[in-house]
Amino acid sequence: MKFVHIADLHLGKVIHQYSLLDIQRELLFELLEYMNQEDIRILLIAGDIYDRFIPSQEAVNLLDEFLSKALLDYHIEVLMISGNHDSSDRIHFASSILSKRGLHIETYLSQHLNYVEKEAVRFYLLPFVKPSQVKALYHDEQIHDYQSALKVYMSHQKLDSHYKNILITHQFVGHNSLTSESEMPISVGGSEIVDASLFQDFDYVALGHLHAPQAVTRETMRYSGSLMRYSFDEVKQNKSIVIVDTDDMSITLHTLHPSQTLEKYTATFAELMDPHFIKQKNDFLAFELKDETLIPHAIDQLRVLYPNLLQITYSYLLKEQTNHQVQSIQTLEQTDTPTLFQQFYKEMKNIELSPQQFKVVKELLEKVGEEHENS
Repeated sequence: MKFVHIADLHLGKVIHQYSLLDIQRELLFELLEYMNQEDIRILLIAGDIYDRFIPSQEAVNLLDEFLSKALLDYHIEVLMISGNHDSSDRIHFASSILSKRGLHIETYLSQHLNYVEKEAVRFYLLPFVKPSQVKALYHDEQIHDYQSALKVYMSHQKLDSHYKNILITHQFVGHNSLTSESEMPISVGGSEIVDASLFQDFDYVALGHLHAPQAVTRETMRYSGSLMRYSFDEVKQNKSIVIVDTDDMSITLHTLHPSQTLEKYTATFAELMDPHFIKQKNDFLAFELKDETLIPHAIDQLRVLYPNLLQITYSYLLKEQTNHQVQSIQTLEQTDTPTLFQQFYKEMKNIELSPQQFKVVKELLEKVGEEHENS
């Protein structure tokens, strides 16, 4: 039996005031055509269905159109969970009725993982989980971050090894996983990251949340990535869908073909003004100009050729900015703590520390340092 794994649709996504809804529609229906041709009748969607908690009516209509066609026209069963961008209440609506028609939706955390059984395979649905939700289930457990929350939750789950066990979830898994600018941070300081070992008992883990397609510690634990590029740091990523054969757990990737995508080019202004320099002029574009001086009204001139040009930068300015940042860091590293405090005080108060105040600060810092060394 084969199934397709996708995630991070972000229906209704807007980039620089440009709606991507039409391209998203193209990709979703190309996906259904492909699955029909290959006779694949199970689709996993690992969260972030919408781009916002309150999606636009157009985004809701597209999801309705897509799911209706999948279930009614192509007889594809869909297993779907909510992500951190999704409203659990909105996606969960009428899920118990829809399950009988082949649409299985999970948006709330339950005491035991719910699963859908197909032949000798069990598909477990674990939506995006916050530590507070796990704490509400297990009051006596020590839970202080995502790692401890998922560790506690998974310790209460039982899997039957007579089945191939597939997990669909939406979390930040793996400390070395590749991130993208288009992702919404779940928390501050990396506390949302969980170890891949928490899911080691599953034969395949269908992950959502990170937009770069990638395996995490093993080939059968992976992010499918987003269906298309959603930021310019993703231009080198080869977007694809994941096809898994449960007979031998083999994996193949298939590329979809959006009519427009995000691309970034580095060239001189003159090169870019050559009509033959770039073939796909309707793509969403970012240009890094190699010119050593600013070009007056450059973006307006370039948009005559490239109507969807979203940003321009200059290589030499980026280099200067990087050098300035490095110099600032080096300056900070070479400055003693009392002087740093003196500079901070002036920036906050717009007045200098008096000699007496500076002496007091210096004595306090020395005292703290001595206490730290003796502790």
